[in-house]
Amino acid sequence: MAEAILRSFDKELEIVSAGIEPADHVSPVAIEVLAETGIELKASVPEHYSKFADVEFDYLITVGDGTVDQLKLPPVKFKRKMHLGFHNPYKSFRDRNELKQKCREIRDEILVEMDYFYNRILKKKAAF
Repeated sequence: MAEAILRSFDKELEIVSAGIEPADHVSPVAIEVLAETGIELKASVPEHYSKFADVEFDYLITVGDGTVDQLKLPPVKFKRKMHLGFHNPYKSFRDRNELKQKCREIRDEILVEMDYFYNRILKKKAAF
């Protein structure tokens, strides 16, 4: 979701998204709750971080279960990092409606964080 949200602010940004233990598909629930905000998240197979092992990133944005201290950081090169910690809603939910609601809450928080990152960090840096 973070990649699609950030990309929605500026189609010219160079963004890659990968995981330490990526799922074998993008969740239809994530696609659905992002579509509610007008942001398209395409069904795809998430990448493994090792595909980008030789790339040095300006920013590494981690999104994961737990705090930055608990996160297993992949061995990639980066200049700055930012962590968004959430409890994984797929680990414990009673029904699809509860899962959708939890995903909406995460979506809304990611929207706020990515808006701040884009407008207060990226655009500010580009102005210099």
